[in-house]
Amino acid sequence: MLVHDKKLSEMLYTYKKIEKASIVLNDLIKINNDRTLCYQQAMEYIPNNDFDLKLLFKEIINEGQAFKEQLINKINEIANSADNLSVSGLIHRAWQDLKITYTGKTRNAIINFCEYNEEVAQHAYKAALNVSAEMNKDIYLLIEQQQSALKRTSASIKKCHEARAYSSPVLTYFN
Repeated sequence: MLVHDKKLSEMLYTYKKIEKASIVLNDLIKINNDRTLCYQQAMEYIPNNDFDLKLLFKEIINEGQAFKEQLINKINEIANSADNLSVSGLIHRAWQDLKITYTGKTRNAIINFCEYNEEVAQHAYKAALNVSAEMNKDIYLLIEQQQSALKRTSASIKKCHEARAYSSPVLTYFN
């Protein structure tokens, strides 16, 4: 009887770890879906002559889609199906609460909006790393790898913002 209880306890512990990992991964899938949608919407307002921003946003959209696929594959590895999971977790709710409505159509407003969303994604990934520290090492490494890529993306967005600030014409008046 004691052996049976121990096996049952181990099974429950494993199930809880899988469930927790699935919740975290599904939250990150939702965040990447939202990021992708934000950049797709922002691209609609970028003037055609802002080639650098359009190219960067296309890269970020592709990155978000790739992250989503990686996360789905990891869920399939640990739980056999991403479709069977319907729990909306705390990380995604925090993302939804912090999201802002797009308020401007200028390059500066679009970049500010994207910078903000990248910050929120960074916080969500940081929270996911804290939660996933006690999970499977592969899950932790995947989340950590994606967070590193998000940091590079965030830096690229900031460079676009800074580049425009430096290239703005400054009028000097001579008397």
